[in-house]
Amino acid sequence: MTFNVLLPIFPGFNTLDVNGPLEVLKNSGLPDDTFEVWVASATELTQACEGVQIQRNISFQDILDPSSRIPIPVKLSDIDALIIPGARRWGIDDVLNSDDGGEGLLKLIREYGDYETETKPRWLISICTGSEFLGINGLLQGKPATTHWAAIPKLEALSEKYVKTHQEVEKIDVQRKRFIYSGRSKTGVNIATSGGISCGIDCVLWYVSIVMDLESAKKVAHFMDYPWGFADVDYTKGYEV
Repeated sequence: MTFNVLLPIFPGFNTLDVNGPLEVLKNSGLPDDTFEVWVASATELTQACEGVQIQRNISFQDILDPSSRIPIPVKLSDIDALIIPGARRWGIDDVLNSDDGGEGLLKLIREYGDYETETKPRWLISICTGSEFLGINGLLQGKPATTHWAAIPKLEALSEKYVKTHQEVEKIDVQRKRFIYSGRSKTGVNIATSGGISCGIDCVLWYVSIVMDLESAKKVAHFMDYPWGFADVDYTKGYEV
């Protein structure tokens, strides 16, 4: 079985938020066809906060338009996991404050969070400050969630603002942890959030342990020479960075 994973990027994204999951899924000793990873963006080239650029496989516009006549490599309905990277504050705020939701990024997350899960399990995973994109879409309200430790006040403030403008919703239970299984969306999409930057590696290893098995995830960590100590999500209860 092949799992289709989509990584949407945007100006100012953090490279380790993208490359950490990529290493776990595509350069870790698993069979090459275990995970197929696609990079989506509004532009052909997208510059990270570190100054390097990554070329996309597919545009936001094409993957959001199922009626598009342009042949595309994958449809949003084909995606098994949507992994959202974070960025420095200016990169996150540029998306949150934009009129077009980061040229379609927020719409992409919102639509995927509302996808049906009867035909296949689906996962929505945020890395670092990428959790704010889930938060502004209401996908974390009433759920435990984490983010980069320095961005905890921002996620809490975003949650408070959402509560004031929407009826009968609870605040996000923001915690400082390596990663958290946050529960499911209204349609059953699994949601996981991870802490700052390198925490995304821990979270995606855990994701591998769930959709495959724990031994496979341990083998990946061993291949990466990575001291993964968070195999069971319950282990993170009460754990602080």
